[in-house]
This record gives sequence, structure tokens and C-alpha cells, in this order.
Amino acid sequence: MLAHSAWDFYFDRTEREVLIHRLRSRGDCPAEEICFRNKDGLPVWVLSTRTVADFKDGQPEMLISTAIDVTAQRKAHTRLRETKDTESTAGGPNIERDRMVEMSETLGSLLQRVNQALRPDNLPQMGRTEIREFSLLLEKMKMLMSELEIIGLLGK
Repeated sequence: MLAHSAWDFYFDRTEREVLIHRLRSRGDCPAEEICFRNKDGLPVWVLSTRTVADFKDGQPEMLISTAIDVTAQRKAHTRLRETKDTESTAGGPNIERDRMVEMSETLGSLLQRVNQALRPDNLPQMGRTEIREFSLLLEKMKMLMSELEIIGLLGK
């Protein structure tokens, strides 16, 4: 990863330019979903926060960033929408879809809590209890993502 410029991970240069502008003017960026390019050139969606850790001559010199891969969740949401569209034309209940909706809503709620915890102004205040709670949230998200992937495989 050190052999690459951060520019290499963006599909659209304007996204990076907007980020740099925000960092120069505000010093941080709230958590947001962005699409990066992985080592194979494929899209990977992440929930990311970025904060300037150090300035040099008024310019951001070092960044602190967190990134949580949410690609599987986005795929599950897409599949859920497709299932919903198919079901609405076919009519009738779908237990798999209902479970996916429930898990998707839970994941959304957990992502909101993670997003709140990852706000740059909250990071310095996080103590051992908050870090433990944050770790548990991430573990719950991983379990739900695994379950969504399994349901997705069974439904194919």
C-alpha cells in the first residue's frame, strides 16, 4: 500500500479534490461512504472518517483515517431492493426478504452508532468502556454481514 499514492485508490479524482478542500478548510471529514479501488481495480465501498493529524505550512501533511468495508452490506441492500421489486410484481410474502430487511435495518442502526463513535471530536474522549462497546458493535456488524451473505448464497 505504501507504493501507491492515495490518488490511486479513487475512481473519480474530483472526490479526492473535494476531500482535500474540506480538510484544508475544516481539518476533518465526517464519516461517509465512499467508493475506493481495491488492488485488483474493483470497487470497494467503505465507511470512512479522515482527520488532519498535522499541518505543515498551512497544508495538511498527515492524515488519520479509519475505513470499514461496507461492500457486502451495499450488495445486500441492492439484492434486497431487487427481491422487493420481484416480490411486488409476483405478489406474496417472502420470509427470506423479511429477515434481510430486519438485518439490514439493524446494520443501519449499528452503522449510525459506529459513525457517531468515529466522529473526530469523539475519538480523543473515548475511554476503555467506549472502545470495548465500539469493538462489540463491529463484531455484531460482522455477524450480521455473515448471516446476510449466507442468506444471499441460499437464495441463489
